[in-house]
Amino acid sequence: MKLRNIWVCLLVAAFLVTGCTGSKGGEKKEEKTTKTQSKKDEKTTKTKTKSKKDKKNTVKTKSKKAGESIKKKTVHSSAVQKLGNNKMDVVLFLNRAENVVSDVYFATLEHKGKTVTEDGKQYRELPKRFDTKEKIISHFNRYWSRPLAESLYDNLSTKQVNKKLYVSIPNVDYPMMISVRNTTVQKQDDHVRVTVKNVTDPAYSPDDRTLHYLLGRDSKTKRIEIESRTGAYGKEHFQ
Repeated sequence: MKLRNIWVCLLVAAFLVTGCTGSKGGEKKEEKTTKTQSKKDEKTTKTKTKSKKDKKNTVKTKSKKAGESIKKKTVHSSAVQKLGNNKMDVVLFLNRAENVVSDVYFATLEHKGKTVTEDGKQYRELPKRFDTKEKIISHFNRYWSRPLAESLYDNLSTKQVNKKLYVSIPNVDYPMMISVRNTTVQKQDDHVRVTVKNVTDPAYSPDDRTLHYLLGRDSKTKRIEIESRTGAYGKEHFQ
């Protein structure tokens, strides 16, 4: 009987030990599972955050590219899309147009290019924005009709040297005075007729010092341009 009781006590003790050990293992297993799940949740959160940032950066990049595209289109648009009834607008436009050749000459002063001499005449290298005939004509065409822009170019003294375009700066200029005081503007249908009297000092032109302009809109570009310029002063640029 005593021996049987001893065996019963040993069995109970074994069950108690096994239960404690299993409980600890379960707790450890549960703790390990919780940590693993926590890491997975943290990783998922980081992935979602990164995804949101990537999407935001993509939107910004697209927005930036779109802005740059609009900016480029604006830069390459025509000089003037419209001229109102304000005489000052017309005066400003004509002053820019009459000095457009000076833009090309002045570009050689800003550009650190070479200078070549031929037949006693100096030619200066033009920068990239004016390094072809078409680029210069396109610049003139912002104010003048295509035929007049081409005439302006033909009256420049240019030459090609090693595939580089050079221009010679003339020694004679044509100072002009176009202001609201000596300018008359008349609207006629889709055109604007402009008369400028006493456009320069008598010392530069003792004869006729009156210029007549006809401004219209190009049918393709919708740009305001000078379709004709009549008058003796400065006509050498357009012959």
